[in-house]
Amino acid sequence: MRIIKICIFFLSLNMMAQDGVLNNAEEDAFKSRVIEKASGINSFSADFMQTRHMNVMDESPESQGRVYYKSPDMLKWEYIRPYDYQLLFRDSKLYILEEGQLSEVDLSSNKLFGKIGELVAGTVNGKILQADKDFTITYYRDRQNIKAKIIPKDKNLSGMFREIWVNFNKDHLIRSVRLIDPSGDYTEIFMKNIKINQSIPPSVFQN
Repeated sequence: MRIIKICIFFLSLNMMAQDGVLNNAEEDAFKSRVIEKASGINSFSADFMQTRHMNVMDESPESQGRVYYKSPDMLKWEYIRPYDYQLLFRDSKLYILEEGQLSEVDLSSNKLFGKIGELVAGTVNGKILQADKDFTITYYRDRQNIKAKIIPKDKNLSGMFREIWVNFNKDHLIRSVRLIDPSGDYTEIFMKNIKINQSIPPSVFQN
């Protein structure tokens, strides 16, 4: 019985060491690894599944698509199911293609959309962890993975997102992102089939 209690004690210590807030040294080490990884990303593509969770709905609508990123600032979210919808960030502009209709937003003259563009790109390539001036970031260990709670300091952004949770896999790449509204409703995006620094056809980033 004594041996069993000792085993349980050490197991509990191990679980406590695995989960919880990272200390300063762990945080600095993790950030360095992610930023180093991000600096080496010239292109990124992945399949994604997006789920919308709302308190007033029993079901959680799902959509699927593919995301593409090319350094330094080209990003495309392409929704395939259940509808065709595209968001393209390129040359300081946002192009939205919906039901065959193309609209354009100049990000240089629209600070809110510009910040959203930076936020979206930063969550894809990991560089959001460098934006300490714009966000309050806390890091947590979740078993074998690390997740970051990101709170916008900008009033306009915080009016759209109360919190952003970014989960990293063991290779320090984005595994999932949760965008929480001020109401508590949230959108969760899971990525799979991630490809780093593989050729992406130029046509992907055309209107």
